[in-house]
Amino acid sequence: MARVPSVRRPRSFFDVFTVTAVSITLVALVLTIWHGSFVRLEMGVFVVIVFGWVVWAVDRILQESVEQSKRAQRRDSR
Repeated sequence: MARVPSVRRPRSFFDVFTVTAVSITLVALVLTIWHGSFVRLEMGVFVVIVFGWVVWAVDRILQESVEQSKRAQRRDSR
C-alpha cells in the first residue's frame, strides 16, 4: 500500500519526486491556461520556492540517514 508523500517530514526520494512532479504539472497547467506576465512572475516565484524545498528536503533526508547510520554503528559495536 502506498503512503501519501510528506511535505513537512520528507523521508525518501518518493516524497521529493512526488512533490516536484505535482509542482511541475501545476505550473504547466497554470501557464497553459493563463498567459499574462504577472502569472509568469508568480510561477517563477513558485518554482524558486519549490526548488528551495527540494534542497531542504534532500538535506533533511541525508541528515536522518547519517544519524541512523551512526545509531546502527553504536548498536553493533556494543
